Amino acid sequence: MTQQKWTAADLPAMTGRTVVVTGASSGLGLITARQLASAGARVVLAVRDEARGHSAAATMPGTTEVRQLDLSSQASVRAFAAAWTGPLDILINNAGIMQVPRARTSDGFEVQIATNHLGPFALTILLLPHITASTTAHCPPSTPPPASSQAAVMPDPTDPASAAATPRSSRPARTPGTGSSPGGSGTPPPGSPAPDRP
Repeated sequence: MTQQKWTAADLPAMTGRTVVVTGASSGLGLITARQLASAGARVVLAVRDEARGHSAAATMPGTTEVRQLDLSSQASVRAFAAAWTGPLDILINNAGIMQVPRARTSDGFEVQIATNHLGPFALTILLLPHITASTTAHCPPSTPPPASSQAAVMPDPTDPASAAATPRSSRPARTPGTGSSPGGSGTPPPGSPAPDRP
């Protein structure tokens, strides 16, 4: 049986949906934003360079908006999330960098880790209440929305005090002197009888 290749023509109608695409001024982000706009979505291009973002938006049909976002800056991520109002249906964390000179951000993080991991994670957590609210609004009355209780207890990833106050996940205690969890293999603690050997 031949497998049919999925294309942008298979996108469902996106009318009435709001989508944020990071790094939407070039590459995959640009193509993704353009196709979603073509399908009827309101697309917000979250970009570092607003001039390039507006140039990209000018090539797209439908409703687009350009907003400044620098994922390497926690302040920029916070500002973007704080300015967001209303529901958000889809967040596409597309932006990323690679093979850049070694450097640190104003927050003290290595720039590639900050841009590719810490920034997108913080953005997702901070926008999550809008995403879950949108999911609830679009679900039929008989369909429960995805569980979002975790959002209420997750720490603010951009606040060191919040993260420090969050208890670590419980893990099996190690038996002193064994280098392993209870019941695991390892060297017996001092004073234990030697194991029988053949």
